[in-house]
Parts: sequence; C-alpha cells; structure tokens
Amino acid sequence: MRNDAWVDILTRIYSEKEVAFSSIAQSLRKELEVWAERKGCISIQKAGKGRVFKVVDEKTLEWEIARLAPKKDLDNLPVRVQNLAKNSNTKAGQTTLDFSYFLCKAVGDGVIVNGVDVSFITKSLGCFALPIKDDSDGFECNGSLILVENQQLLDDLRWMPSDFNGIILYYAGNLSARLRAWLTKSSFAGVILFPDYDAVGISNYANLVETMPAARWYWMDDWENKLIEHGSSELRKKENQGALFENLWNRFKENGFPDEKMESLMIEIRKRGKMLEQEVVLL
Repeated sequence: MRNDAWVDILTRIYSEKEVAFSSIAQSLRKELEVWAERKGCISIQKAGKGRVFKVVDEKTLEWEIARLAPKKDLDNLPVRVQNLAKNSNTKAGQTTLDFSYFLCKAVGDGVIVNGVDVSFITKSLGCFALPIKDDSDGFECNGSLILVENQQLLDDLRWMPSDFNGIILYYAGNLSARLRAWLTKSSFAGVILFPDYDAVGISNYANLVETMPAARWYWMDDWENKLIEHGSSELRKKENQGALFENLWNRFKENGFPDEKMESLMIEIRKRGKMLEQEVVLL
C-alpha cells in the first residue's frame, strides 16, 4: 500500500472529492474498496450507471495521506533517509552516501593540508579523517600522498620509506570513482598507490593513471622473491581475480602497460600462479 501510486490515488480523491470508480486502475480498485470500508473516510456510492469513490471524512483522509507520505521536503534529506520515508527501507533506491570518510595519518613533520598542520593532529590524536563527497573541492598539501589498500599498513608505519613526507590514506580495497575524482582536483607533491599485488590492485592502478598519469605504483624491495616465497595461489583463484587479471593482461599488451615494471610483475604472476598481499612488506 505504501507506494507512490497508492498515495497519488488518495491525494486525487481528497482533491476532487469524488472520483469515478472506472477511472481508478483496475489493479487498485479492490484494494481501495477494502481500505475505504476499513478506514471509513471514503465511501463507494452509485452515480448514474456507475459508481464513485466519495470523500465522507476529509480530516481522516488528510491524516492518512500525511501518515503515508509525510509532508517533508525529502529532497533536502539524505538519500537513504528518503528511501526510508518512501519505502521503509534505506536500501530501496539510491544508496550512495553523501560523504566518504578516509582514515589518514601524516608522516613526517610540518605536513600542511589546506593550511592545517596535520602532523600535529596525527601526533595528538593518532590519525584523522578526510570527508569527501562528489562535489568536494580538492586539497592542497605540501607533501606527497600514498594510498594503501589494507588498514594494517596504516596502523604500522615501520615499512614507510625514511624520506617520505606527506600523508598515508587507507582506501579499503576499492579505489572509488569518488576518491579518484577528488584526487584530480587536489595538489600533492606526488601520488603513490600501494595496493595488493593482485588483479584488483593492478586494476585500481590502471583506473588511477587514466586520470592521473603521474601517479606511481609502490614497488617493494625484492618484490620478485616476496612473490615466490609469500605469494598465494589461492588468492590467484579467488573470486574474479583470474578473469580480471587476464583481461588486464590483454588490454595492456594491446595498449601499453601503465608502469614500465608492470609487465614484469604480471609475467611473474602468470608464471608462478600466485598473487601477493601488501602486508608482506612488514615481514
């Protein structure tokens, strides 16, 4: 009952006071008859050779419409709240949240973002969060940015290069279009992606360099031996990793690899049948 068509019918009857039975969609007539008899605010009366739905209690009908469709400016509410108001389900309809929050830390002293000393904030609070939405302005930073796929590398910074100065940002596995768009509007000394050495990580990098050609892949020292010793064949078989990897391989062979070393990595992955998680850098 609680759908747009139902509310539209009740609103029409309330506005016109009397509506021909035949003008109501056949799929709704019986339901409306039962509802009208139960609520008592609308009656079904004869009119000539036909029947009409007629308002007999305006106040009750007005209250029922308000209950089913609250008089709120839903456009000013978050989309998930709009879904709840309309469908009693936050996931029915568009579900994208207005903001995405990314946990970050400053590495080194004197890292400034939009005039704010985030080095001081990191030392005081341990980390900070960047709120980003689709129309967010970019950030100005005097240091570099490194993006990591897994939180462990944000929690434990012993792997970080000693000369790095800037921000580390944890993006939770998927480098979203929203984050990539924000990066194109921001200014960093450099942007480095450090994902898992797998098909998803390579795909994220390929998407990133399409809009930020200067973005770099983070190459672990001795990554070849790490792949041999600690790579996982199960990871290679996981979900759609295999198909995604082969699609990327064919795409890069035809159009060029996004990094000069990427071909070597992908050859080793094919040869060993393994992929490598980034936490290996902490071994």
